[in-house]
Amino acid sequence: GYQVWGNLTHEKETRPVQQNLRFQGQYLDRETGLHYNLYRFYDPDIGKFISGDPISIRGGINLYQYAPNPISWIDPLGLASTNNPGVYDVYGEARLPSDMYRMSDGKHFQEANRQLYYQMKNDPQFKATLEGKYPGIFEKVSPGKRGAFPRKAPTGIGWETTWHHHERVGGLLQLVDGPDHNSRHLDYHPKGYGGRKTWGGGSGCR
Repeated sequence: GYQVWGNLTHEKETRPVQQNLRFQGQYLDRETGLHYNLYRFYDPDIGKFISGDPISIRGGINLYQYAPNPISWIDPLGLASTNNPGVYDVYGEARLPSDMYRMSDGKHFQEANRQLYYQMKNDPQFKATLEGKYPGIFEKVSPGKRGAFPRKAPTGIGWETTWHHHERVGGLLQLVDGPDHNSRHLDYHPKGYGGRKTWGGGSGCR
């Protein structure tokens, strides 16, 4: 049986194989009593990690916290806790051709901005919805005097977006809220990494 923060209350051996699985993503180190949580170790006696969060405050302001509530929240990587992994708000989408997968973020964002521009131009209701959320976004994705589209995700006064590389669907970029993307790492990257690694050539292509 287990206590609320994952500490073992009793263990009954019915087979010769030890059961070392603990919270989701954790494996018991029997020599130390700590739980290996991929990026760092978790101490069930105190309900906290023994080292600070590798992603700093992007995982929360308390660098040693496991989760606000261990019953309904998880942190399978030791980076950021979540109560709804893989769920986030999407405000627009763009599809890259396969020959662009390994191009730079600038090229990816430029193509995504181009597609978003025409989506908004051809759909007044969609444009009005996005403008209501991010005032001035149409202008931010519009081509410049020489016809080139911006190479950065649209950002305005009091708001910021980014183009998220979908973790599984090759070539899919999703327009999401920038601060939300930065603060909820596990929700956007349930496996600990995003589309850049799975289909975009890795960080070397950024």
